[in-house]
Amino acid sequence: MKFCLVSSNNTEAGKIIKDCLRDEYSSDIVSSPKHCLEKFKERRYESLFIDIAHLLSLDETKGPESNYRSLLQHFWKIFPSVEIVILCEQISIRKAVEAVKAGASNYLTYPIDKKETRYIVDSTIETTRAQFELDYFREQFRDTDSLRIIGTKNQVMKDIFEKIKHVAPTNATVLIIGETGTGKGVVAKLIHAHGPRRNRQFISFHCGAIPENLIESELYGHEKGSFTGAIRRKMGKFEIAKDGTLFLDEIGTMPLSAQVKLLNVLQEKYFQRIGGEDNIYTDARIIAASNTNLKQMSDKGEFRKDLFFRLNVFPIELPPLRERREDIPSLAKEFLYRLNKTHSKKHI
Repeated sequence: MKFCLVSSNNTEAGKIIKDCLRDEYSSDIVSSPKHCLEKFKERRYESLFIDIAHLLSLDETKGPESNYRSLLQHFWKIFPSVEIVILCEQISIRKAVEAVKAGASNYLTYPIDKKETRYIVDSTIETTRAQFELDYFREQFRDTDSLRIIGTKNQVMKDIFEKIKHVAPTNATVLIIGETGTGKGVVAKLIHAHGPRRNRQFISFHCGAIPENLIESELYGHEKGSFTGAIRRKMGKFEIAKDGTLFLDEIGTMPLSAQVKLLNVLQEKYFQRIGGEDNIYTDARIIAASNTNLKQMSDKGEFRKDLFFRLNVFPIELPPLRERREDIPSLAKEFLYRLNKTHSKKHI
């Protein structure tokens, strides 16, 4: 059983989150930051939903400029892989965004919406899986300049990691192609972690996980009242990732209707929220991934050719594990070691 902690004075929000996670998490609710830290030390929580006011109250300096990363460290020092979601009122969205930039997984605004909560939870679960692999890979990647980085014995993978070493320090757009499970998300995070934006936010967006009518809202945001159900202003992924990295996962699933605006944003670097009139600038580095051949899709008219060429600046094609079986023993050994460490078991 996985555990979730909710820290908020809003009792209704706590009940909604607990009900939403009932099938996968056992949730505890506290109403003060002091009790939050105490509870957090008592049990291993995979997820934490914390009110922005509770987080800020942990600032011992009480200075005008809060260091959000140091505040989040209160929890990461206890459980480094915990996924933290910020809860806030509409007027505090800017603070929540700063917390996300500092490393929080995402944010939710009051009143809490069940569907939005469910989507964020699913996204953080996927992020946790990718992070599990990334922790090991990152250490190996930083500690050596040889072709043995990441411990691979496969020549194709050695060549790929050489490519990563060359492209990571640039701002070039990268297109990662590979079957599901080949580690496209891990490679995207490696590129970000060793690039000029490593201290900025890494925002991931799965193009196939969002209904077609909500894609523009998720990517570019919307203004209050711009459509039915838009009860508050929402910042999109491009706005949050404006000076960091935006990872567009499974870009091949994006509808043709949404590809037009995406191409325009990539070219012009400006966009407008739905229902808005102000031009918003973004300098986000784009890393896209697909488990299908976008060149073939574009030839068939299933994917825009101009968008494909815009994304295909620096292509990286990942082989499936069945084509690099020599790496299976070392990967299995490393994952077993980390699972034992995570669950406090003796390594066999």
